[in-house]
Amino acid sequence: MGTVTVLRHPLADEQLQLIRNKESDITIFRTAMTRLGGLLAIEATKDSPTKEIKITTPMEVETTVFALEDEKILLVPILRAGLGLVESFLTYLPKAKVAHIGMSRDHDTLQAKLYVNSLPKSLEDFKQILVLDPMLATGNSCVKALEVLEEFGANTSIIKVICAFAVKQGLEQISQKYPRVHVVAGVIDPVLTNIGYISPGCGDAGDRLYLL
Repeated sequence: MGTVTVLRHPLADEQLQLIRNKESDITIFRTAMTRLGGLLAIEATKDSPTKEIKITTPMEVETTVFALEDEKILLVPILRAGLGLVESFLTYLPKAKVAHIGMSRDHDTLQAKLYVNSLPKSLEDFKQILVLDPMLATGNSCVKALEVLEEFGANTSIIKVICAFAVKQGLEQISQKYPRVHVVAGVIDPVLTNIGYISPGCGDAGDRLYLL
């Protein structure tokens, strides 16, 4: 597999157990996903672009500090479930731009079909692109999104994929096709079922965020 970072922190474990629990209602599930997203955001932005600026402190001392260039960051949530991580990232990246990519999955072939693409025509101004997809299962939707980004001129070395849950098969597909793309995951689960679900996982994240 390519470069993968997995959160290992008690705060992440606490949110993951709430997300996994079938007894967690929509309010608990949404809150836990948002909190986990915040931890993922902190990890994913360790190398986000910054610039030096000069400020004056209350001590009337001028000093040089680093300021985040979040206006140079593009968030790309994969609809629907990716929307569940947007708020978490915007909390830390309030100037970041957001472009949506929508995928529908054929439940027989498990292949992804693009139905929404709101990417800007030029991606040259962005220094970092964060693809938000809570469930990295087969990897088909994520790879399709990466293909679309590449078609729009994105440099794959500045792309990170952010997910709450991942499995080996999805990670390997990204690694094989886009070895320069870094993945940040909340946890890696052991099983991809024959219908394309992560197990033990948390069920359908999109449904639990928006429908149930």
